[in-house]
Amino acid sequence: MGMTREQFKVLVKAMKAVYTNPGFIPDQDAFDVWYSMLKDMDYAVASRAVQMHIQTEERMPTVASIRNQAQKLTKNSEVDLNETEAWALVSKAIRRSAYYSEEEFKKLPLIVQKAVVNPAQLREWALMEDIDGKSMTVMQSNFMRTYRTEVAREKELRKLSPDILALISDAGILQESLRGTVIKNDESAIKSDESASSMGENIKLSNPMPEAARNKLQDKYKMRLKDQ
Repeated sequence: MGMTREQFKVLVKAMKAVYTNPGFIPDQDAFDVWYSMLKDMDYAVASRAVQMHIQTEERMPTVASIRNQAQKLTKNSEVDLNETEAWALVSKAIRRSAYYSEEEFKKLPLIVQKAVVNPAQLREWALMEDIDGKSMTVMQSNFMRTYRTEVAREKELRKLSPDILALISDAGILQESLRGTVIKNDESAIKSDESASSMGENIKLSNPMPEAARNKLQDKYKMRLKDQ
């Protein structure tokens, strides 16, 4: 539920009491623009975001700074999973995914599903796990890098109002508009890639396993289950 104009007036009054520059929300037109950009926010969250800005920033607030503060205040249990916790869920799913990848994929949080891509990827990883110990390390590195990107993208989306999201989604520019914001150089990921590449173990997230290798591993997996 969003804010009413009367509720927003209370926030503006509080901000103008602290930031007395006459150019800060100077007239009705400015008020209307600010309100249109913030009206989707819950009043309690917006109020706390304004208080945080006043207490921590000397510069005058902007629409973006208030939305950024609000995003920090709004908890999302999925997005708040760190990459180690996310990989722990994926690693657990991999153990049963040679035959139950669809079931295991559905158990994963949505943000983790986006990083994994699809159930077929879980199945490939389950079969690759039998090759050698290095494969799992490379899988983990690739997954964590992809997961960081997905979390960053999701956090950027959470800052936008529903009407703006709908607008850019309809225009087909959502992914491109966020690309430059969420994809940043990650030195540790680059080093990991270089190291993996030097060992000839740089396995891409969507790199399919050759059919012969897949069949061989499936047979090995079946034999292991039969012996248990």
